[in-house]
Amino acid sequence: MEFGIWSNGFRPHTSAAETYDEDLREIVLADELGFKVAFISDHHGEQVYVDKVDTLPVSELLMCKAAGLTRQIKMGAAVKVIHLQHPLDVAIQAATTDHVIGDGRFIFGFGSGFPSPAFSLERGLSFEDRQERQQESLEFILKCWASRAPFDWDGRHWKAKGVVATPSPVNGGTIPIATATETEPMIRLAGERGYTLLTAHELPQHLKRKTDIYRAAALASGRKDSLRNVANARFIYVTDSRAKGIDDLKPAVTFELQFQAARGLLKLVNRVNNWDLDENNVTLEQLVDIGWYIIGTPDEVADRLAKIYKDSGGFGTLLMITGKAWADRERRLRSMRLFMEYVAPQLRHLEPPGDKAEAA
Repeated sequence: MEFGIWSNGFRPHTSAAETYDEDLREIVLADELGFKVAFISDHHGEQVYVDKVDTLPVSELLMCKAAGLTRQIKMGAAVKVIHLQHPLDVAIQAATTDHVIGDGRFIFGFGSGFPSPAFSLERGLSFEDRQERQQESLEFILKCWASRAPFDWDGRHWKAKGVVATPSPVNGGTIPIATATETEPMIRLAGERGYTLLTAHELPQHLKRKTDIYRAAALASGRKDSLRNVANARFIYVTDSRAKGIDDLKPAVTFELQFQAARGLLKLVNRVNNWDLDENNVTLEQLVDIGWYIIGTPDEVADRLAKIYKDSGGFGTLLMITGKAWADRERRLRSMRLFMEYVAPQLRHLEPPGDKAEAA
């Protein structure tokens, strides 16, 4: 197993600059500790956040700064919502970021994002056809990266004449790709093409349902050992005891939950996991009990994560969620250090089941 972070930024309003500095501290420490990858959330503005929560809507800018402060960690968006922007501009921005970061450390992470109509409507786009628009956007982006001659695009959602996209990606025609999705067609496509599948928080049986689809599609396309290419993110906080961890996190988590309830995320999570939580009165203790938050000593955390790994059928990378205003900076960074010093060694030997033979 490999380890990374998911910088899923949510910090109370100070200034965006201060929030980004805290994110950078965690990414730099992750690099120093040996985390292999940092996925960084793109969070678009919502009315509920105004003057209350800082957001990072263009994660590539943070990645480019982080690249100059780190040595080896790979970075990608989690996720770039590609149905909201013209594919030519997305393709150019990604290829430029690929060059600025350099050393093959950039990953193009894309997805349809949180299912809020507001993001599409404020850009004059339809919400209902976002998945279809995303698929067309992806193919347009790939053509931009691969083409060396001007081309026209006459799609249902995007029109373009004489497209010239420069620079080309560092490695010629493509960039490593990752996606986060809840739709079976995109899960299958990711498996067929070898895209990293980003997952987060799911109950083990639900994670297994997704990875079974992904693995079958990969094998049918001749791709073996695809579960190595699945990354699973979890809320993890390592400290001296579960009780102390709950005390450390409770103010910040309670603050965040009121926003997640207002914007509908808790309702979505309830539905996906078949939970029966009161979305307006959910507590951190409840979320720890059901395994959404994993808090405790290194041994307690390692045991809980090993069980999730076993019950889900395995995955290749575990992502520790960061970007939160938990406790204070010293304790947040200490949790990361404790994780890599005491938890990671107990999990590193885990290897997802491979595929012995090619598909017929």
